[in-house]
Amino acid sequence: KQKKFQKKKGEFQTVKQQQSDTKGVDATSFSTVMCSGLNFEATEEDLRTFFGDMCDDIEEISIPLYKDGPRNRGVAFVRFNSSQAMQAAIDELDGKELMGRYLDLRVSTAKKTTGDTSHFVKALSEKPEMCRTVGVFNLKWQTTEEQLAEHFQECGEVFAVRVVSKNGRPQGFGFVEFVAMGAVDKAIKLTGSSIGGRPIRVDYAQNLDS
Repeated sequence: KQKKFQKKKGEFQTVKQQQSDTKGVDATSFSTVMCSGLNFEATEEDLRTFFGDMCDDIEEISIPLYKDGPRNRGVAFVRFNSSQAMQAAIDELDGKELMGRYLDLRVSTAKKTTGDTSHFVKALSEKPEMCRTVGVFNLKWQTTEEQLAEHFQECGEVFAVRVVSKNGRPQGFGFVEFVAMGAVDKAIKLTGSSIGGRPIRVDYAQNLDS
């Protein structure tokens, strides 16, 4: 296993040495993993691929972004449905490689942020020509295509809906295609609304028949 180093205040420390700062933390009180060393181009979809089958236990992924562009800040927060699932992810994936970077996974003890959270909002993708489709992210695994269609019907007539699965496992995102192009701009405004009690993120996407 390749040793990882991170520069801090003019000195080099191994990740394991840095983790000693949280050695006395009662991990059973928390359920969020902080992923440090993230590739600046990594997306939520990349992280879901990285966690693989553990995605069944993931409730939310937050990737802070710089306000002046789409690059992330090199860190992500992954909230699991239990402290046991969180610890299993750390034990299995700490130090593993994602997009050429070795990730440092540790328990996040940070309290939920309040106030200005604009840096957590992912920049919109470039809108494709003749766009009639949006991608919908951070879905609960139980979300159905009927629920997606119902949630977005206020934006315009829905032409097609797809909830993405891999080997029968929902991947936490889907697509909604409208009849009229004007509906997508209304749909984008539903970012932050909830489906099944979970806030969603909406972005422009290629049409499903492309």
